[in-house]
Amino acid sequence: MTLLNRMVMISAAVLAMAAPAVAQDDRPSITIGVQALPAGFAPSMNISNVGQRVNYSIFDELVRRAYWEGEKGDGAELAPSLATEWRNVSDNEWEVDIRTDVTFHDGTPMTAEDVAFSFSEERVFGEDRIVAVGPTYFGNFVDVEAVDEDTVRFTTAAPDPIFPYRFTTTMGKVVPKDYYLEVGLEQFNLEPIGTGPYKLAEFRPGELIRLESYDDYWGGLPPAREITFVEIPEQSARITGLMTGELDFITDVSPDQKDILAQSDSVQLMPAMIDNSRIIVFNTFEPPMDDPYLRRAMSYAADRQAVVEALWGGDSQVLPELTFPAHGEIFKERKAAEYDPEEAQRLLEMSDYNGEELILRIHNGYYTNFLEVSQVLQQMWREAGINVTIELFDNGSTSFDGTWHMRSWSNGMQMPDITHPLVNVWGDTSVRTVPDDYRHTWTPPERLYELQDLLNTTIDREERLDYFREALDLVEQEAPQMELFQNVDYFGVRQGINWKPYSFFMMDLGPNNLSFE
Repeated sequence: MTLLNRMVMISAAVLAMAAPAVAQDDRPSITIGVQALPAGFAPSMNISNVGQRVNYSIFDELVRRAYWEGEKGDGAELAPSLATEWRNVSDNEWEVDIRTDVTFHDGTPMTAEDVAFSFSEERVFGEDRIVAVGPTYFGNFVDVEAVDEDTVRFTTAAPDPIFPYRFTTTMGKVVPKDYYLEVGLEQFNLEPIGTGPYKLAEFRPGELIRLESYDDYWGGLPPAREITFVEIPEQSARITGLMTGELDFITDVSPDQKDILAQSDSVQLMPAMIDNSRIIVFNTFEPPMDDPYLRRAMSYAADRQAVVEALWGGDSQVLPELTFPAHGEIFKERKAAEYDPEEAQRLLEMSDYNGEELILRIHNGYYTNFLEVSQVLQQMWREAGINVTIELFDNGSTSFDGTWHMRSWSNGMQMPDITHPLVNVWGDTSVRTVPDDYRHTWTPPERLYELQDLLNTTIDREERLDYFREALDLVEQEAPQMELFQNVDYFGVRQGINWKPYSFFMMDLGPNNLSFE
């Protein structure tokens, strides 16, 4: 069965399921073609681009980043969500007022106890916590308690310069305490209950996710009756489905296909510059990639600007290490990675590299255009005397098996602060740095962790920037990764749908960002 036939069958099934409700509810149902679906919905287990795309509709954060206020969906200010107000009552204490008109999808009221549990020692920051990566986001917390029915008090180990920003990430979502503890994390991942505008109705792994409107949503009646995400790995099938009307949205359109959508009268092309970079991560435990001179040589041997021009039509930009435009002045200060073949040769001669084959692993079809990017880089490295072989994997987890030297990955700015992506990708609870994790690729020096602690506890802005500069210099010197360029995502959207993409991976399909003509 072809991918297109599969898509049409799934779409027909979606229409059949929706048909009985048409008489009662004239809100439209929408179908979204995506390159991949998440394996579940628990925010802590689905921090990926495909995970955040879906779970933004199922859960709400305690505090939201107001993406919608930016002209390009890139607003960086804070906005109330499940929390209505927050205040610093002492150096190490914050109080947060929560809404009292919120219910979970099973109809039970959201309480201060649910909020306290969501960010508790038991769940996210204790030694025996449920969520392994919790300290990356809440490691400064030492106590969380419900003071009364609409107030939660947070105590931190030291003054916290970014306290409210911590809740804007996907880890800032609130979960129902009793249900979460009753079913456990693994079952919650497959049968989630949140407070968002849509609730899970059906999940067929690798095929589709169907969400239904939660009509009692505290933020207003959701604009769509149902939303179905359909996995269609082949881009041409997604484009065909949009052009023929089988799909209402498609994601991950490659730059060489965007003109097809732009020239159509029936669809809209919507580009979004994402606070995410495409990178190559080096496996520093696999010789000869344990040699920093080789890693740095590979970086200087790559003409990333040429890649951006050739494969992205100049729509993207080369980024400095771990820095985005949303970081403000520090972005302009840092120098983006440059192409310098002479420096590449100098470093290569200082290294122990002797022409060995280096394996670059790629999760096939997951990152738009990454195979083409890798093939261009492969040629550039070959010209520098570095022998790289590309291996494709259809399952991302199996790409860590066996011998490999580098792999495709990305860095995401999970919160609007200089700590991200530095802390979430190279912090002491990151999957890339935890020795027992199969994705472990580098053991950072202790000084990097010290600097991250200082960034998390220093109030003075200039001091924080100095710590950040030192951390960036250290990463550049050690070169555990290679920044490529900022991610640009192209969406195709059917005419008659009013919607704005944001500068991160979530798709906001709620009352404030989706309407129909």
